[in-house]
Amino acid sequence: MPNWKGRFVRTAMLLEMSLLAACSPTRMQVMPVDAVLPSPAPAAPLAHWTTTSTRQTESLNVTGATLRGWTFTASPDAHSRLRILFFNGNAMTIDAAQSIYRGLAVRGADVTVFDYRGYGFSPGKPAVIDFRSDSLAIYDKLAASGPVIVYGFSLGTAMATYVASQRPVAGLILAGTIATAKEEFPIFGRATGYNSSELAKMMPSPDAVTAFDETGMIAKNSSPLLMIHGESDQLVPIQEGREVFSASTARQKQFVVVSAAGHNDTVESVTALAAVRSYLSSLPADKKIGKPIPEIK
Repeated sequence: MPNWKGRFVRTAMLLEMSLLAACSPTRMQVMPVDAVLPSPAPAAPLAHWTTTSTRQTESLNVTGATLRGWTFTASPDAHSRLRILFFNGNAMTIDAAQSIYRGLAVRGADVTVFDYRGYGFSPGKPAVIDFRSDSLAIYDKLAASGPVIVYGFSLGTAMATYVASQRPVAGLILAGTIATAKEEFPIFGRATGYNSSELAKMMPSPDAVTAFDETGMIAKNSSPLLMIHGESDQLVPIQEGREVFSASTARQKQFVVVSAAGHNDTVESVTALAAVRSYLSSLPADKKIGKPIPEIK
């Protein structure tokens, strides 16, 4: 099975090239929102997109793309059924990251996850702004059958918080959460070796500011919130996660620190999975599959 974690290194190299092309000694330069995406986007053989005893294929036609995904079935001994919609990081495909979804499914939830357009099994042209509209379409499809908890990791936290700001989600889980483009783009760039004076010439584009305004988006949702962050995360420092947590208006919210964990080690850690199990068991009955929650007017 491919290693999705290694792709974050290649993404950092792409950002380095974008910074090199954009930096100017005389004026500010704009960093486009899609600079955070790897090129080429990670792919997966369509022959791997199959149904098994523990997962079923999912597909959704959207403007300009066909999104393909899987639903991983909850463990049969789960105390009650829940549904999680998971949003991946920027270099992940569903084929390469199946252990994440299986780990969540055995803790009491059906887990649905789609490849972003242009990634893995999903054809199309990758674009962060399109990912946002696609995420709403996926949520609407699932929510027609009952409540949905949205879970985002890394780039996926921007998708999850966006959906939560626009729809009545049953719950929100975030891991490795980005606060704003203004904070994160320089940090990501610094990780590739650029110094402060070079990075000072960079500014995120307006659509990047919009797409990664997670401190703003989180304030529009009050559903039960679980946030998980690695103590030693160098790609998205834990302070960003704490800022988003502080901006949340949720009455039920918890911030879990994964000791000594880096960015890519957080979501599958024992601490994170235990926190998810506890969170799922704490949700009230109206968040479970079978009793839809009312739509926000």
